Amino acid sequence: MPSPQVITTRQARKQINHFGRSLIIYVLVMMLMRYGFDFLSEKYPEVFMGFDPMVVELAMTIVLTILVAVIAFGISSRMLNLNIRDYLRNPRLRSDRVIALICIGIGINLIAVSVSTLFYFFFHTESASFPFLGQFNTNLNIIKNILYVILFVFVKPVCDEYIFRGIIQRQLGHYGRYFGVLGSAVLYALAQLNLVDAVPCFFVGWYLSLITLRYHSIKPAVTVNVCLNLFLWAMNVIPGNYLWLITLFIVLIYISAALFIFQKRVDTGMVRYGATEWKLWKILLTSSTTIILIILFIFNVTVSFR
Repeated sequence: MPSPQVITTRQARKQINHFGRSLIIYVLVMMLMRYGFDFLSEKYPEVFMGFDPMVVELAMTIVLTILVAVIAFGISSRMLNLNIRDYLRNPRLRSDRVIALICIGIGINLIAVSVSTLFYFFFHTESASFPFLGQFNTNLNIIKNILYVILFVFVKPVCDEYIFRGIIQRQLGHYGRYFGVLGSAVLYALAQLNLVDAVPCFFVGWYLSLITLRYHSIKPAVTVNVCLNLFLWAMNVIPGNYLWLITLFIVLIYISAALFIFQKRVDTGMVRYGATEWKLWKILLTSSTTIILIILFIFNVTVSFR
């Protein structure tokens, strides 16, 4: 095993800024998709040349998300000398352990979402809405639903795991393994466009980072993230007269998660080194790209207030 490399504070900030610049591009692309298309469809609808603005927005978001992950973060990983292929190995988990990880992840998200909905009442926070979800009465709505599934159930979860767990967590983990877990979760939350999304993303990101640390691979986290978003999509598309199925399924998820934790089928012992090391947090939070990311987050949160 190679001996630890000693670096200066300046060198650490430089390394953080390598992936920080790509993260800023990621957030700006999400902002462009979120605000730009609303502005164009309202002021200059002719630019869409007859195409439905939502279809164009979803399609372009798919393409740009993949490009940012592959190109921008690919460049960052090379500059940081990160061997991402090492994080793509298959840990060969048993099916019951995979189910346990998925149930716990969905349970964490449901609790975090129920807390974050308080922002609707106290701060009147807006988030992206997709009224076409579950509407399959026209060809256009079918296309929209297909693009939504491609983006939010597959493309974004996979790209997010590659970005936040495969690159950001791994780089921050060089300074302290658990600092990488918590630091990547914080940045994952800051990359969201409103508080309603940021709160669940912090706790789910924390959990996904723990999984990645445990198995030294992003594949289990990708599986959990995809299944989580598939569950959220199903909650949106199931007709109202079948909501009792969702309620029953949620109860079963909580029971299963509790049983798996009680039976210790999911390892919870994690290295805590670096989690509360103030010097590491100072380096991260005072890096120029992190400061810009915080400013963008404050702007997005402010804009989301109605």
